[in-house]
Amino acid sequence: MNPPGRMRLLALLVLILGAPLAAAVAAAWGEQVARQGLREEGHAQLALFSANLRTELEKHRAVPFVMVHDRGVAELLADPQPDARIAMNRKLEAIADALPASALYLMDAEGNTLASSNWNRPDSFVGQNFAFRPYFQSAIARGEGHHFALGTTSLVPGYYTAHRVVAENRTLGVLVLKVAFNALEAGWREATPRVAVTDRDGLVFITNVDSWRFHSLPAEHPDAPGTMPGIDPLPWRLDPHGGEVVTVEENRQRRPYLMASMALPDGDWTLHLLTRLEPAYARARQAALLAAGAVALLVMGGLLIAQRRHAMQERLAIQEEARAELERRVAEATTELRARENELVQAAKLAALGQMSAGIAHEINQPLAAIRTFADNATVLLERGKAEMVRDNLLEIAGLTDRMAAITRHLKGFARRASGRQSAVDVVSAVHQVLALLEARRRRDDVTVALDLPGEPVWVNGEDVRLQQVLVNLFTNAGDAMRGRPERTLHLRLRTDDGCAVLTVRDTGAGIAPDDLGRMFVPFFTTKEAGEGLGLGLSISHGIVRDFGGTIAAANHPDGGACFTLTLKRTEAPA
Repeated sequence: MNPPGRMRLLALLVLILGAPLAAAVAAAWGEQVARQGLREEGHAQLALFSANLRTELEKHRAVPFVMVHDRGVAELLADPQPDARIAMNRKLEAIADALPASALYLMDAEGNTLASSNWNRPDSFVGQNFAFRPYFQSAIARGEGHHFALGTTSLVPGYYTAHRVVAENRTLGVLVLKVAFNALEAGWREATPRVAVTDRDGLVFITNVDSWRFHSLPAEHPDAPGTMPGIDPLPWRLDPHGGEVVTVEENRQRRPYLMASMALPDGDWTLHLLTRLEPAYARARQAALLAAGAVALLVMGGLLIAQRRHAMQERLAIQEEARAELERRVAEATTELRARENELVQAAKLAALGQMSAGIAHEINQPLAAIRTFADNATVLLERGKAEMVRDNLLEIAGLTDRMAAITRHLKGFARRASGRQSAVDVVSAVHQVLALLEARRRRDDVTVALDLPGEPVWVNGEDVRLQQVLVNLFTNAGDAMRGRPERTLHLRLRTDDGCAVLTVRDTGAGIAPDDLGRMFVPFFTTKEAGEGLGLGLSISHGIVRDFGGTIAAANHPDGGACFTLTLKRTEAPA
């Protein structure tokens, strides 16, 4: 076999063996990179869904806590007269409609329901006895109870929050709030991943896939409870060796998903998130095709180089008399081949960079959208040669990334669950953190902040998270009061006086009506339009400040607008 034939055979063998090998390695690498991206995105989405669920539970938790202090509740339990029952039925109905909530009802110490928000419906709880319910027993024994269950009367699943009603050191009964998850599930259905929440028995009770509800985890799942009479397992097929890939039966087809799970801190619940793996497989196929193409280009380029060199050698052997001409042609051919080699190497680099870029797909919030806009503008400005304006756009991008980091840090701090332990808290730092937290809202409402704060920390007795909650309520109410006003300035002034720290929060709104000043901290009293508030923010803030040993007062400022004065006891700086 002549040399050109051997070279072609060798190139064919390299192509047959090398292209599939390169494709397999590139496919494995591409799938690994894509899976890692999906895995990180899944954990981030788990945190978001978990926070969404906790927010849905927490936003109603304060209602029964405040309601048990309503004087009418204790009076009805002490003397359940018909007129008092009718009035309480209507009051509970109005509050449940405003929340909204599935039901809000009052039981005596024996578990008999005296009044309920659904009193005028066929499935009314009035007259029913729910003493057997775990939330009732827990509330009677410990003061508070929480439980998820299927309603025995309404047959509607929901989350129950119960609080004990006590008067004169005597237990009179229990007030219960039931919340359904219809709205939460409706919001989750718009999300791409599949989501399911299971209870301690492995039963799905919250999900954005209707066919999964009230099914149990499959037997091979580590949290599966085993066989449950009358309960079908989910259409999931898990790797028996503990892999993270799950195949799910959908429309008579089995689709691969990447599963991530998170135990929720409140109760024995687990949040499961399933992300489709088809995008990862598609990226692996793209990487395989690119790698195979790169090998083919290299082999063909090498074969071309070898063939040309062989032709040059034959010409040199046959035509000794034209050596100089042949050397010139060899030099030209060598230069051309080197250029082609450089092009092939560069093409391989670009293919690798393109594959890595294809594995990066994230969708974030508005600051990232702004970053994209500034980057696009910079491209256009660069093409026009406006280097200074390009620099300004890049500085804006840097500022937005710093802003995103700051927002994430403040949100994480504010979302932290209160510890219940009081210690030394810096009021100055708390004010700045809350202002940073509400910065986007202040920009939207065009509210200016006038600060008059000391340059050093002012330590008071309290708790950082709950103090921030009070400040958020005051600052937000001030912003609402100034909506539509020609001047929107939030005045914040902090002074120390006689062992106390006094923070005044003043807005430039219309002020508070004289008849309303004495009722600002009464539960469920609000001056906002219907549907914009329950009137619990100031009542809860009043209770928090009272727990700190401080006071909060409302008044109208002589120069206009409302003014809230927060007085807290000073303490020593922490060691």
